[in-house]
Amino acid sequence: MIKIPHVFEISVVCIAVLLASNACAKQWSLETDVDARAEYNDNIFLTAGPHDAVSGVIITPSLSGIIKEQHWQAELNARLRLQKYSDETIDGNDQFFDLTGQYNGQRNMFSLNISHDLDSNLSSTATDFGIVGRRVERKNQSITPKYTRLLTERLALILSYTYSDVDYLDVENTAFTSYVSDTGSVTLAYDLTEKNQLSLILQAVDYRSKADLVTYQLFISRIGIDHKFSETLSIDFLGGVSRRNATNVVTQTFDVLGQTITQTQEVDFNDRGFVLDAGITQELESGSIKGRLSRDNTTNSFGGLDQVDRLKVTYTEKLSALWRYDISARFEDVTSLSDIAGTIDRDLFFFESRVFYSISPKWSVNASYRYIARKFKSDTSDSRAPHSNRIYAGLTYNFPSLSTF
Repeated sequence: MIKIPHVFEISVVCIAVLLASNACAKQWSLETDVDARAEYNDNIFLTAGPHDAVSGVIITPSLSGIIKEQHWQAELNARLRLQKYSDETIDGNDQFFDLTGQYNGQRNMFSLNISHDLDSNLSSTATDFGIVGRRVERKNQSITPKYTRLLTERLALILSYTYSDVDYLDVENTAFTSYVSDTGSVTLAYDLTEKNQLSLILQAVDYRSKADLVTYQLFISRIGIDHKFSETLSIDFLGGVSRRNATNVVTQTFDVLGQTITQTQEVDFNDRGFVLDAGITQELESGSIKGRLSRDNTTNSFGGLDQVDRLKVTYTEKLSALWRYDISARFEDVTSLSDIAGTIDRDLFFFESRVFYSISPKWSVNASYRYIARKFKSDTSDSRAPHSNRIYAGLTYNFPSLSTF
């Protein structure tokens, strides 16, 4: 018997509730699809040690629903990813659930987003990818209320708060650390002209690891501008400073006259830095080219904070009504700002190309190739710089949608 995951039980109930309220809703829609793909990966955990190539089949059914009226809308998205590999130890089911509500007044907009994800380190292409050489399950829950107020025709105030609760399951012999974080931000956006917008962003993060090893408070202030040179060329720039106040719990063990004595000490420290996020976008006749350069402070999976310097370039092209493809590459220089996980400073390079073809309005095929290379900065041998090649080939079917749009 196949057990239906909780995320789809929840989503089906939510869809039923949404559709049941259709008597007073002006517009609604419900869409479902299923994606099946085959994968080949020659180093799925990006390890420098001995490893075997794996192949697998991934089935991903998904559904989404939306209800809209003049002043409000509610949207639901849910996906289930079933993974079956030649190595049974990395089989798994990933679940993604996202519910968003939004209300618009004349000068006010309220929104609320709730997410509940059950996935693993295999699902991520983030900076933590490939640190642990086995599958580790993760439960990620968050809630984000947001308020936008149009103070004048040109000036907007945006208040946002996010509560995140992240748990890693079966983390024995790994550095993964479960944590809770609160993030609040205040943004002022001012339209200088039709082509220029000025922004001021203040952000505060309170982080607490559930193992009580690390706590920190991070404060970031940014100021920036968006400028449109023309209808096809635009740039944006955000720069600022950051300050972190942190506490690490350090445990030391001593041998005194044959007796083991354990001493726990709290170490407080603070540091300062700068943050950056700048990008350029060039719209083409049938595609676009985008480039971004950034420095940011990112919560890692090991009980602390990373400073991530990133350069990313993306190119998209629509060849015809049936064909499209995109190419992306990014380089990351990751420096750990916490020594809880040891020396994990590293460089990463990602490259991915994808192509899509529409067979019919209901059927489409896709294929992709991804290359990843990682180098720990403490290593001195090139043999310790592993890389991974992944190939996908898939088929997607879109079921007939139900809609009043």
